[in-house]
Order: sequence, then structure tokens, then C-alpha cells
Amino acid sequence: MAWSSFAHLPNNEEEYLKILIHLKNNMNINDVDRAIATIKKKEKIPHHYRSNLERIGLFKIEKGNILLNYDREKLIKNSSLLKEILKKVVIENNSNEINEIIDIVKSLDTYNLKSIVSKLKLKYSFIDEKNLTRWIRPIVTLLKIIDLLSNYLERIKELSKLLQNSYLKVTKKFKEVVALELVEDELKKTDKNIDIVTILNEILNCQKIYFKIELLMLPDWATKNKIYKIIKNLFTHIRIEEDLLKELEDEKENKSK
Repeated sequence: MAWSSFAHLPNNEEEYLKILIHLKNNMNINDVDRAIATIKKKEKIPHHYRSNLERIGLFKIEKGNILLNYDREKLIKNSSLLKEILKKVVIENNSNEINEIIDIVKSLDTYNLKSIVSKLKLKYSFIDEKNLTRWIRPIVTLLKIIDLLSNYLERIKELSKLLQNSYLKVTKKFKEVVALELVEDELKKTDKNIDIVTILNEILNCQKIYFKIELLMLPDWATKNKIYKIIKNLFTHIRIEEDLLKELEDEKENKSK
């Protein structure tokens, strides 16, 4: 799939809502195109507008008619359901382009297009910057609508708190080197299904956390503790340099102002 695959998604929350409540199950694709054109105040639109909505997962097409992936009647009665509908299709979408933008937005902690494009250009230097900006703008808009960063920050905060509490139960203070195995043992006292590898893989993608955690691989002669594969590398021990939650709390307060 190309970066231009989502370039014709709606421009804002209002446009999404208008389009979604006008679509109906078993609606012919030609009628779909006419409905979208009317909402966009155009006489005619190319099929890309429809195919982008299909590609994002809002409906599928069978024999020239659409089958909705959401409850239109409930949306008409309660427009606040729009964010949940859009959040669901983003979560279920498996396109590399959307997942890559999600990862960048999370790692940079911003929806700023210029910053996101700059990060993408490091990998896709052959793509014209103006085109890349135009192509990804609708994806970033969609992530803003579903409030991706707010949800992500809460998740990171929750996982960081679990890890930090377990670490401090073992070490009693920051800056101490301790076996990952011992921290995981404490974690499992809270919830036996908790996996320290999953937690670290997720929270280390957050730049506000990354530099506060040091992972170490001690040699065989120095430890008999369990080895864990985290972010594609092997480690036996961990050191938390300072409070993981402080900056996350500050960020939450700043975003609420």
C-alpha cells in the first residue's frame, strides 16, 4: 500500500460525521460517491474518496454495494459515538502506513506535521516532502480526532507505575541495579498475567521514559538470573534512574490547560 492510500480521508470530525450518517447498508457505490460529493460541495468526486473510507475499515464493498462496519442508527441518535467508531477502525486497521504514523506520533508525543514528516524523511528520503505532508495529513487528523496521545499517555502512565512500584519494592530506592527477574516476580504478585517484556517494550517507546531506564546484560560469570529479550536485545538487569511518573504527570497537566 502506498503513502497516498489515505490522502482523501475526511478533513475533520464534522466531515466524518456527515459522511457516516449519510451512508447506508447495501448502498450502491455510485450513490456513495454522490453522497460524499454533496457533503464536500463538489459536483463530482473521484473514487479515491470512497476507497479511502473502505481502506480505513468503515465499510467493505460486495457486488457494488457497501456493508457498514458501524451502527448507523446508533450514530444518528448519538453523535458522540463517532470517536469510538473511528478508534475501533484505527485499532483494527493493519496497514503499515497507519501503524508507522501511530508509532511516530507516540514516540515524538506530537501531532505536528512538520516533525512527523521530518522523521519519515529519514527513512523515505526519495519521497517529495510536500507530497508526503499532503498524503499523511488526513491520517494525523484522524489520530487527533480519536485523541490518540491522551489515551496513550494514560496507558504509559499505568504501565510505568506498575514497573516502578515493583522495582522500588525490591531496591527501596532509584539508581540501583536489580535483576529483571526479581522485578517481574513483584509484578506478578499484582497480576500473574503481567509480562515485564511487554511492559518495557511499550514504555521504552516513550521518549519521556526511555532515558530514565537503563537495561543491562551482565556476563554469565556475574549472574545466573533469567535473560530477557527486550526491543530485540538481551538483558538481565535494570536500573531506574529517577521517578518515571513525574514528567508524565506534568505532561498531563500541560495538555489539560
